[in-house]
Amino acid sequence: MILDRVILDNFGAYAGRQEAVLTPEPGKPVILFGGMNGGGKTTFLDSIQLGFYGRRAKTSNRGNMGYRDYLAECIHRGADPAEGSSITIRFHRMAEGRVVHFELQRSWKQGAKGIEEDLRVNKNGEYDDLLTEHWEESLDAYLPVGIAHLFFFDGEQIKELAEGQNSARIIGSAIHSLLGLDLVDRLDTDLRVFEKKKREETLDSEALLRLKRAEDELEHLQEEEGKLLQEEGRLVNEAGRLAADVAKAREVFEAEGGNLFLRHDELTQEKNALEDRKQFLQDELRGLAAGALPLLLLRDQLAAVQDQAHRETSVRHNRVLVDAMEERDEAILVILGHEKLSTAAIKRVEKELAEDRRRRREEADEKLVLDAEPGFETELMHLRESTLPSVRLRARELLAQIAQHDERITRLEADLARVPNEDRIKDPKLRLEQKQAEHQAHLQHLEEIKVRKKALRTQCERASLNLERVGSQEVEARFSEDARQRMLKHAAKVRSTLSAFKTRVILKHARKIESLMLESFQSLLRKSGLVSGLTIDPETFTVTLLDRSGRPLPFDRLSAGERQLLATSLLWGLARASGRPVPTIIDTPLGRLDSSHRKHLTERYFPFASHQVLLLSTDEEIVGDYLRAISPFVTRSYYLAHDEKLGSTSVNPGYFPQYDATV
Repeated sequence: MILDRVILDNFGAYAGRQEAVLTPEPGKPVILFGGMNGGGKTTFLDSIQLGFYGRRAKTSNRGNMGYRDYLAECIHRGADPAEGSSITIRFHRMAEGRVVHFELQRSWKQGAKGIEEDLRVNKNGEYDDLLTEHWEESLDAYLPVGIAHLFFFDGEQIKELAEGQNSARIIGSAIHSLLGLDLVDRLDTDLRVFEKKKREETLDSEALLRLKRAEDELEHLQEEEGKLLQEEGRLVNEAGRLAADVAKAREVFEAEGGNLFLRHDELTQEKNALEDRKQFLQDELRGLAAGALPLLLLRDQLAAVQDQAHRETSVRHNRVLVDAMEERDEAILVILGHEKLSTAAIKRVEKELAEDRRRRREEADEKLVLDAEPGFETELMHLRESTLPSVRLRARELLAQIAQHDERITRLEADLARVPNEDRIKDPKLRLEQKQAEHQAHLQHLEEIKVRKKALRTQCERASLNLERVGSQEVEARFSEDARQRMLKHAAKVRSTLSAFKTRVILKHARKIESLMLESFQSLLRKSGLVSGLTIDPETFTVTLLDRSGRPLPFDRLSAGERQLLATSLLWGLARASGRPVPTIIDTPLGRLDSSHRKHLTERYFPFASHQVLLLSTDEEIVGDYLRAISPFVTRSYYLAHDEKLGSTSVNPGYFPQYDATV
């Protein structure tokens, strides 16, 4: 599959129609997106998942929100809900031996009965009603939702895997989906329901009573769990409402100058520091004014003085030379006479020498206006060509810095003038603190609910096992050889066979998956000899690393960066094991990795993660050397420019302005 184009229309932070061309060039699989935190990177990843999977999409901020409520939240705040939002994804892939082009458009709007959603799928430029109607089945045959997280993921998923939170569940779920074992699990569940019905058909009143008690206990616990889920949902909604109240109270508090009130001392200290610095700069400027700086007003006069000094130096030289030249010229004429030159030639030389002496004598007779010391001309030249330009440059720098300090001091004085008194800010501050306390209390209550829910889940599992045990005991005690008993025995045998089948299937494919994960990890790891093996428990899906001696290597022996590389390798290995040619999309790809691990990920993973790789980076990740390293593999780049005032993001060609020339 190749993603060719994504078009967002009033989706989330993206106002109006925003479009990104994603088709990569040969040998350049990377499409690079740059955006600040909160600028729409995760929303872009969510748009692709939501476009493909709809209500089944595992988006970042849906939580326990209902699907239609979530769609309503996804409409851009500045858009008309009646116009709604849409996501259009154009892509192509091989199907039946030829390239097929698809256009998927998922749109929704606020109608009379709430949110109305519409899905349209075009195939090779024509609307396909059959494909539209059965889109979920068609997509699951190619890219099941259970393995989408192997190709579309963000820093949080890497963090969760790296820190061991639900890592076995994530890997187990992916392996189940890859091997098609979800169907086996559903069959096992159906068989348990079948066994339950058959037991109830055959038990006497006493056995039924015991079974009823076990069922009632399980039902009671499940009801309690359901109540906790409802309470959790209510608290989540209430916490969201309180978060909005906190935001509103903060807006009122800030509108009354609350932030300025809290920062009064900080602003005062900053203003005093700026004034001290300004005074220091002014003192330096006064020092320049007391020195050579005023001479800049006399630049033309100084040039004239330098010219006069140079002329007077020449006058002094001529005064010394003119007498000596008469003796020299007489000697020259004598020599020329001995050389038997013509009289005309000698006369001409004599005339030229006499003219030269005359000119020098006239210049030597000039009056000395300056009559300066011999080194005066050199000193004046140094003053004009070196000292004054340097003083002029420094004076300009000082004036610019003083002006900047004046501007900042003026702004600080304006802020300090707007600082409200304590009586005015008292009520908004109290209300903000109350709302924050209420919000925190709800969050704490929510955590308590989660702990209770986890305990109830354990009790439910125990009650379920007890119900199965009671049912099995009663069946074995009261039935020997009837048709229902055979059904129950065969059902149990089938479940046992299914369990063994699952284990065998996992074991059969685990070696390949382990090998791909290990190969991926070793290619990213700096310490090539640190890990020699990797195993996956076929029942718990726990990953174990082996050191160079073949002994288990505890994860806590790895650095935080190495654990993140391991998490990336697990996803990469699973994606490779799937055998599906699907693009890879990574949000905040470098996270908290140190420089050396970032280098390995940039050079050894991103260009080879897939035939098409979309990277959504902050301005602290793929920049500098990392940007230069990946640039040869980048087809195009986009900058997600977010306007805080308008609350909207636009997709612009290029990258972060300071790095745009690199890609």
